Amino acid sequence: MDETSNEPKLRIFLWTVPRSLATVFIKCMSFAEGVQIIKEPILAAHALGPDSGKSELQEAFSMISDGTSSTTAPQAAKVASAFDDSVATFKWIRDMLESSFSGKAFILVHDQAICLRSNYNNIPRGYKHTFLIRNPYRLFPSWKTELDNLLPSQADKPFSDMPRSLIGAKFGYGELYELMVHVQEKLGQSPIVIDADDLQANPASVLRQYCHLLGVEFKESMLQWEAGDKIVDTWIASKTILQGNKLEEGGYFEDAFQSTEFHPPRDLPSREQIVLDLLPVIDQCMPLYEKMYSMRIRP
Repeated sequence: MDETSNEPKLRIFLWTVPRSLATVFIKCMSFAEGVQIIKEPILAAHALGPDSGKSELQEAFSMISDGTSSTTAPQAAKVASAFDDSVATFKWIRDMLESSFSGKAFILVHDQAICLRSNYNNIPRGYKHTFLIRNPYRLFPSWKTELDNLLPSQADKPFSDMPRSLIGAKFGYGELYELMVHVQEKLGQSPIVIDADDLQANPASVLRQYCHLLGVEFKESMLQWEAGDKIVDTWIASKTILQGNKLEEGGYFEDAFQSTEFHPPRDLPSREQIVLDLLPVIDQCMPLYEKMYSMRIRP
């Protein structure tokens, strides 16, 4: 901690596209000394708060809350602590993220670039920006499966015809890449980029470098953790997002919470194994992924 202040000396954003293994990554980082994890607060403003308007994302979260989604258990587990969705305007979220977090060494916020709606005024001041990317051949099949489960009414649509409130105008990769350019050109920062395959294949090397670049103490003990979602009780997030995290069965981050370490990535799917309607989307996003991949931390 800074000897002259009881506030965090470091504030970090981790920006992603959905289904990038971010939840298992922040579960791992939850065991760093003195951290406060904040889970998808801008998503809450985008999808749930007063600024959201009626959207399909609201519908999906509503189905989680009332137990009608095909992925939910009949009774959601108790949510320990969270902020109410009704206060989650973009301004409230920005002010909260800029506020004092007394006694914490650093803040780590995970969120999705598509939720900014390309309005970079919604980014709080004082943060270092990092990015977690994943190969589109892995990400889009996982994302489509999640959306089909959460919103069965949309399941018959090609992915590119899904509502843009769900998938972003540029399928997440465009929004993430444009944010990275903004961080470079307007904020004067060199983005710190992690690739999910590298993280799974070489977690010690990637995490050690990530922590070193940010000034966070890395410990080997961060590479293994207990199964379960008890750690979520220490996170800050909206009530609805935490409720979805803590469903007794079938929560949308169930695999992450049952994990105890990073596992090596499976073989990359071939084009023949990909649902046909995903191929044009993958082809559109691959050049942006490759540009971000070239800037990644190398194991």
